[in-house]
Amino acid sequence: MLVGLSLGLTGSGGSILAIPLLVYGLGMPVSQAIVVSLLMVSTIALFGAVRQSFGGNVNWRLAVLFSISGMIISPIIIQLAYDVNETLRLVLFSGLMLFVSYRMAFGKIQKLSSTTQFDKSYQYPMLKTAKIILGGTTAGALSGFFGVGGGFVIVPLLTLIFNMPYRVAVGTSLACIFLISIAAVGGAFLTEVNIGWPLFFNFVVGGGIGIIGGSVLVNKISNNSAKIIFAVLTTALAIFMLIDKLYINSGEFL
Repeated sequence: MLVGLSLGLTGSGGSILAIPLLVYGLGMPVSQAIVVSLLMVSTIALFGAVRQSFGGNVNWRLAVLFSISGMIISPIIIQLAYDVNETLRLVLFSGLMLFVSYRMAFGKIQKLSSTTQFDKSYQYPMLKTAKIILGGTTAGALSGFFGVGGGFVIVPLLTLIFNMPYRVAVGTSLACIFLISIAAVGGAFLTEVNIGWPLFFNFVVGGGIGIIGGSVLVNKISNNSAKIIFAVLTTALAIFMLIDKLYINSGEFL
């Protein structure tokens, strides 16, 4: 429910919460948690994107356009990173969580008008294309290495590149997360990963409930308040993971 609530409110943050829950709550190996998390979050994101589509808050054409490069790179990265040291990956993931928390708490929401006032790359088609490819590739790399959907990168890029209102960017981000994550999962199935299907089913049910709540609340509470709550929770989890891996259960990085 926490994962779904985060996705519904902010269009991101699902796997940022899912990975610590799976690793510390259920004792999963990081490599398995990453694949299970991606499968869970892609399913929940698809549910949220379809639901948001009925309200006109998802641009599927632009979601596909943005996600193409990420769908290519994510299964490659997940294959290459499968045997990366668990302690190193969790420490790096904690740093990513702190970065996401900072962006959530202090990032500015761009309230765009009908004229493009933030992104002038529409005057330069090659620049806009480069931004789309780079943005999708970044989201795909993050998805493959860390098991995250990359919504914290996707939402601001969608507002900048396509001049989207924030609400539409959140809905379209869910579609992008689904496309990129499901491509990474496809690559992961080529490795020997045991997905606990009963766990997956229960997690998705809870995520579906959470994303319905988040989709309702996104129109009723201040977006800044939602982001600050998410940032505080994510920061606390990141600090716990760093203390655990570096001091309590210190492990080798290589």
